[in-house]
Amino acid sequence: MKLSARLLGRAALPVIAACLIGFALVTMDGREDAIAAPPAAPATAPEGAGSVVAALGVIEPSSEVIAVGTELPGVVREVFVTAGERVAAGDPLFRLDGRALSASLEASSASVEQARANAAASVARVAPLQASAESARAGIALAEAGLVTARGNLQQAQGRLANARAAAQTARIAMNDADSRYSLFSSVSDARAISTDERDRARFAAEQARAAFNQAEAAVQEAAGGVRAAEGGVQDAQARIAQARASATNATASISEAREQAAASQAGARQAAAQTRVVATDLDRLVVRAPIGGQVLRLNVRVGEYAPAGPLSDPLVAMGEVDPLHVRVQIDEEDAARISAGASAQGSLRGDATRKVNLRFVRFEPQATPKTNLNGGAERVDTRVIEAIYAFDPADLPAFVGQQMDVFVSARPVARPAAAATQTEGAR
Repeated sequence: MKLSARLLGRAALPVIAACLIGFALVTMDGREDAIAAPPAAPATAPEGAGSVVAALGVIEPSSEVIAVGTELPGVVREVFVTAGERVAAGDPLFRLDGRALSASLEASSASVEQARANAAASVARVAPLQASAESARAGIALAEAGLVTARGNLQQAQGRLANARAAAQTARIAMNDADSRYSLFSSVSDARAISTDERDRARFAAEQARAAFNQAEAAVQEAAGGVRAAEGGVQDAQARIAQARASATNATASISEAREQAAASQAGARQAAAQTRVVATDLDRLVVRAPIGGQVLRLNVRVGEYAPAGPLSDPLVAMGEVDPLHVRVQIDEEDAARISAGASAQGSLRGDATRKVNLRFVRFEPQATPKTNLNGGAERVDTRVIEAIYAFDPADLPAFVGQQMDVFVSARPVARPAAAATQTEGAR
């Protein structure tokens, strides 16, 4: 009995092991079948297309994705758009806080008004000063004319003085002669030698000569007074000329100073106006606008958030033109020589091979780039690719920017070596 139980225990172990192995095999076969079965039909080349090159593409806007940023940092106060909305070029996307710049703009505007008022006042001062300068110049001319007249009067007075002095000298000689004759008649002691009449005539002649001399001396004094008056007139005219010239010089200096002040005030007004334009420009730059017409693809900005300036890894607003859409197709460099510009192509969205769309060739990108692993599988990325840009109408195939697309591009057949062709013919 014990022997039978022992034999039964030894036989049960292999049976259990065989059951476990069978269960594992059945389970593994089921997983392989589940993994091997694709969730959707794979993309296939178009029927009757001939030789094609299969490639993977990414849908992008025809303008490419534009990462819209802000030139000035600040806190977002208003957002004008939503994701998916279509905007025109120049439409506002969002606005930053501009209270500080608004206050600065008001101060700059006040500075402009003040500077313009100062410039107008400085310019207004020039006209009266110019009138004063003209008046001073006219005074100089008038004083110079008076000086000429005074000098003429002085010359005339000096001539009259000379004549008066000559007449006085003649009168002095006549007086001396008359006095001598009268003294001679008076010195005669004998009254019978000279008649009384002759003596009286001599006395009268002496008195008359003295009167004439006194009159001539008075004329000399009068002529000398006229000379002094004429000299005073000359000095007065010269003083007026000097005063008029000083007034003209002062007026000219004042005009120069007023013009300099006007120029400085006008420069200040222009500078204030330029500063106002700078502030107004910065205030306008706080409103971020759409650079082109297109669709808002992504909106990463909210009211109250801080928007930094400069390039960002995640742009504040991503937008682009989505009519038409472009497909950026990566073609391996080994297959690039088989594809010519304008080659036709057909594509379908990844995971939906039932809906196909014809693609229009746009261009080749002129620079080859390292291959990017787009499908996440065991695809080789140690090669380079040529990017071909194709376009399609989103109405023919609704799609999202960034979706992958399986693309089949018409290409020339693969050229086989001559030896391989000969072996093939011989085999036939």
